[in-house]
Amino acid sequence: MLSLTEEQIAFIEKDIRVRGITSPDLSIDLLDHICCLIENELDEYRNFEIVYQQTLLLFGEKGLKEIQDETNRLLTFKHYYFMNSTMKISGYVSSMLILIGSFFKFQHWPGANVMIVVGVFFLATLFLPLLFILKFKSTEENNRSIVLSIIGFISSLLICVGILFRILHWPGARIMIIIGCVLLLLGYLPIYILSIYKNTTNKINATATIILIIAGVGLIVTESGTGLSKTTSDSFWRGVTESNDLLQYNKKVNHKTFELMLVKQTTDTAKVLQIKELQLATDSLLKYTTKMKAYLISITEEGMSAAQAEKINLDDLRNSGGGDQLTKRLLTVEYASFSCTAPKLKAKIEGYKQTLAKLSPGIDLTNLNTNQITVYGEQVSWEKSNFEKLPLPLVIFNITRIELAILAAETAAIQQLQ
Repeated sequence: MLSLTEEQIAFIEKDIRVRGITSPDLSIDLLDHICCLIENELDEYRNFEIVYQQTLLLFGEKGLKEIQDETNRLLTFKHYYFMNSTMKISGYVSSMLILIGSFFKFQHWPGANVMIVVGVFFLATLFLPLLFILKFKSTEENNRSIVLSIIGFISSLLICVGILFRILHWPGARIMIIIGCVLLLLGYLPIYILSIYKNTTNKINATATIILIIAGVGLIVTESGTGLSKTTSDSFWRGVTESNDLLQYNKKVNHKTFELMLVKQTTDTAKVLQIKELQLATDSLLKYTTKMKAYLISITEEGMSAAQAEKINLDDLRNSGGGDQLTKRLLTVEYASFSCTAPKLKAKIEGYKQTLAKLSPGIDLTNLNTNQITVYGEQVSWEKSNFEKLPLPLVIFNITRIELAILAAETAAIQQLQ
């Protein structure tokens, strides 16, 4: 082992500064470390320049500059490693929750919405902000790269939060998703093409990134815009809300009529009993339909109780699905023991019709018909025509329509009893 000369040490010290080491303390430490490594390898048979170049290779592809960058990160960004670990963990957890939640939702298993909501929440509140901060702090970027990072962060955050709002049926979801996609497509993509695609030697990866961005935006916009047109949807929903308003109005009118009839018929005991029997039968059936609607909303809107479902604003159900899940709960033998099923509702309606026929013989009960109907030449049961493979808004609308028919029949019976 040979010792380095003063000239060789001075050469190493100067070369360290040339290679980007600006910190005096780091420069001294590296000089001492490199000198020790060289002296361990240097002998009369090996040239100083060759041993020095071999020693520099021990510091990796980026060489001494990477050590300087890492030192700067540790000095100016003390929580780098903790935040980096948190970002990775939150990214893995959120992606797995979204993936598993999507599979659960496809299979109509419980817990799907909770997993998706938690996954998107972690993605939007932990992973994306930490990714942006670490990227912004840990690299020396030009202005174009900084703008690219900012646009990418804002657009990704808007899309994630928009999807979260869409799942929770909160207002503003659609506009956030659209703005995020526009920023990604018209803001991020052009800058990416100018700053990355033109300068990179790996055109395949860059091209794949561009294609994935365009395809992803297309899928998000397509999913966001599926279903009826806004005009058609608004028209249908107006019918739903007006039917519900009419239902509440008819309930109040009939209730007031019962009160007036009971006052007039205080001396006719038989008539009073008939009035109370009619009122009790109607109230009992309407309580069942109200319970049924709350039950169906609670199983479709993950995490919502039946008590909360009774108070929900109908407009919040616009984008609800349900289809196969509601069909399974309402029509299959597997759930026949449940209190709220289509066959049980039909049985209660038939029982109510018998009560009306007894109290008001000859009353027209056409609107409460539960027989099979013919659709395109095929006989379809009452249960299937009202509940099979329909989304929650249509199921709620059909139950409301049945409730209006019940109140119409009650009104007709009231007129005969007066």
